[in-house]
Amino acid sequence: MATYGWSGKILRVNFTTNSIKTEDTSKYKDYIGGMGIGYKIIYDEVPLETHPYDEASKVVLAMGPLTGSGVPCSGRLNMSFLSSWTKGYSIVDAHMGGHIAHAIKYAGYDAVIFEGKASKPVYLKIDDDKVTIEDASHIWGKGTFEANRILVEENGESFDAATIGQAGENLVNMSCMITSVGNSGGAGVGAIFGSKKVKGFVARGTGSVKIADPKELKEVSDYMLRELVGGNNNHNVPAVPQSWAEYSAPSGTNRWSGAPGRGWQKAEGGFVDMGEQPVGDIDKIGYRAHKGYFDHGAIADKYMVKVGGCSSCPIRCYAQYDIDPLAEYDLPTKVSNTCMPIIYQGAWYPEGLKDFVDEGDANLVICGAGSRAVDDYGLWDNYGNIQRDFNYCYTSGILKEKLPAEEYNSIPWDLMKEGDPRWVVEIVRRISMKEGEISKLGLGTYLLVKEWNLGKEYLDVEYLQNVTYNGYPKHHSSEDVWQTGLLYNIMYNRDCMIHHMTNVIQSGSPYELYKKILEDEFGEGAVDKPKHYTPMNRNKAKLAKWAFIGKQWHDMATLCNWMYPMTLSPSKKRGYKGDHDLDAKYMTAVTGEKWSRKDIDLASERVSNMLRVMTAISFNIHEGSKNLRKDHDTIPAWVFDKEPDFKPFEAGTVKMDREDMETAKTMFYEEMGWDVETGIPTRKTLERLGLGYMADDLEKRGLLPA
Repeated sequence: MATYGWSGKILRVNFTTNSIKTEDTSKYKDYIGGMGIGYKIIYDEVPLETHPYDEASKVVLAMGPLTGSGVPCSGRLNMSFLSSWTKGYSIVDAHMGGHIAHAIKYAGYDAVIFEGKASKPVYLKIDDDKVTIEDASHIWGKGTFEANRILVEENGESFDAATIGQAGENLVNMSCMITSVGNSGGAGVGAIFGSKKVKGFVARGTGSVKIADPKELKEVSDYMLRELVGGNNNHNVPAVPQSWAEYSAPSGTNRWSGAPGRGWQKAEGGFVDMGEQPVGDIDKIGYRAHKGYFDHGAIADKYMVKVGGCSSCPIRCYAQYDIDPLAEYDLPTKVSNTCMPIIYQGAWYPEGLKDFVDEGDANLVICGAGSRAVDDYGLWDNYGNIQRDFNYCYTSGILKEKLPAEEYNSIPWDLMKEGDPRWVVEIVRRISMKEGEISKLGLGTYLLVKEWNLGKEYLDVEYLQNVTYNGYPKHHSSEDVWQTGLLYNIMYNRDCMIHHMTNVIQSGSPYELYKKILEDEFGEGAVDKPKHYTPMNRNKAKLAKWAFIGKQWHDMATLCNWMYPMTLSPSKKRGYKGDHDLDAKYMTAVTGEKWSRKDIDLASERVSNMLRVMTAISFNIHEGSKNLRKDHDTIPAWVFDKEPDFKPFEAGTVKMDREDMETAKTMFYEEMGWDVETGIPTRKTLERLGLGYMADDLEKRGLLPA
């Protein structure tokens, strides 16, 4: 297994005993890599009763066979661990981009197991096969940016670093780990590392990932880049018309946002015009994703330095800014991010924002300050839930009710009311340092509701966007993809992070075009016109299963789910149809084994069912539940009660129907091979997937469906 794709070794580090050893990856071959390896190790070695902050808790950081191979958009790693903040405290994952995944693979490791608990602050140093536990006392208490800088300076510029901030050190549930200058692994992983007194790790690898057929890999990659890949989220038509393009996005706001006249005014040497990016011109792909313009409009150009991205990725979706107005407040001006931290910080200002220099620049400047703050403190925003919780609790009077009067009066509310960027830094600091009652916002929504006795009705508030009663928000749900999106949103123990369908529905392509492409594969009625949804049918359930299990594949292989799968293409000569066999072609070229899409689906189903089984066991242990349909997959009322002037299925609404969604669950469970009453996998399904040992476990616990 060490020959092609896989490095062949797993690194196990015990911080209690200072033991460092390696193991053979081959015993995990059926689980591929990334999430698959992580789930198998957690299931085998960490009793699901374990508290996430206990010494017995573990974090499994793992990559798949495609990472480090040169496959485009494969610069990812996956971290698996037990949740500290959602109902059931079950298995969750964090996903990190940047460059560090490649460094670990090049050092010779497919995974790193962090276990035990250090007696003092430490970090892990991986320098090829020389692995040591180093003292981190001098960087404990520092933010991630300074800690990463110090570790690279001390160890050498050829190392990559990843660290937690003060939020993780203080065991704030909503915490993350940061590598580079804004690539984050979230889901509370920062506090798991903090509980182990592990500040982070550095890695340098001077080896390589061996490829079975380099010529074939190059040909497949050239094919992908010339014919299949689009812009960010693999949107396949430009946001504004270009001379070569038959189509452009009707709203002009999809994520292929690079265009003539748009660019980076702060680029070294002067303005860089992104120009046109015709399909087939590989050298222009990196100009397609002007994420700054997508997030903030034309004002982003003024402060853009360039676009950045992860190893092996041509898309470059990280907007890198130098935001001058922040200097007047003695705040850092250099900011780099691509997702929630750079677009949602205005929610900390419930009384509104005020422009700084130019009309409409307020949100960009505030998001710059907030993005820098949450990343530096290592505070995870749970896809915007922490900001929404604050905003709602402030405007509804909950904060004034729950905070002691002395604390409430000590908070500099005037900064918030004035739109001062120092406000977001201060509120992030208080939560990260666990300073006062207001820091309870860092518990996460589910535990905040319990701590402040807010009741189930809190989770029914539409503004808060909770997609279940388990404590996490929707992520491209029914508003994008009707019943299908809602189904896969409720399958996880954090936001689903599935982009399979929003990458199509929001791509900018005409509805009739992508409707034909999807229905040719999944059948008539599989896809609805946006805001004109029809009742549930079997083909929508098939589509939901494909998206659900496919997300697991990307976290096993490990690939970027923002970009994969290649459902659509920007190529007119292809009829804009992508290639769902692409992953199998890559696996064949890299590993030398013959892979088909059927093989990939089987591996994906296996790990998807592991997720479901571990969730069922955790809910049984912590909630006394024997029914995931009733206790895990429950959808809040706002999804069905929103937009009161509409009825479900009317044109113009995304309001869902309660009875129809129960039908949707039943059909989805049937497609997955799960019991329709409980939503738990059957023995027949688990045996088919080589998970008979999990069926035995469920049976012993009284959870296996009859």
